[in-house]
Amino acid sequence: MLLRLLPDQIARYWTEVFRDQLASTLPPIAGEASDKMNRILEALLIGELVLWLSFSKPEDGGQIQVSGFLVTQVILDGPTGTKACLIYSIYSPDGFGDQQWIEGLQALSEYARAHRCNRITAYTQNPQIVKRAKQFGSELFTFISQPIV
Repeated sequence: MLLRLLPDQIARYWTEVFRDQLASTLPPIAGEASDKMNRILEALLIGELVLWLSFSKPEDGGQIQVSGFLVTQVILDGPTGTKACLIYSIYSPDGFGDQQWIEGLQALSEYARAHRCNRITAYTQNPQIVKRAKQFGSELFTFISQPIV
């Protein structure tokens, strides 16, 4: 299941839980600005980025198991007016199981539909995520990023 965290929850756990893990999974477009993590926190607190917690509840009523988190951003391609829900970052130390992928994709689809997005998109170099994307029928494209010479 995915749970959208509120700004006060993000702020409360930013340093201990989210900041370093999020920094380790930033998209390749993030760059190296010295204040990038402060800017990301600000974007999360004002709702420009959304932080989702992935968790599962055991059927026997046991303790909730957190499996990771992801950050999304609704982006707009101005010339075409096309909106997409970008998976900006995804973190899971042990990976997500099939059921978590299915439930997560359903939750993100509902969120994206509510925001009038046409697609869910992501950037990644992670082979596991590419494998999962293929497994769930995603279209794959090549993203090219050339440093300025």
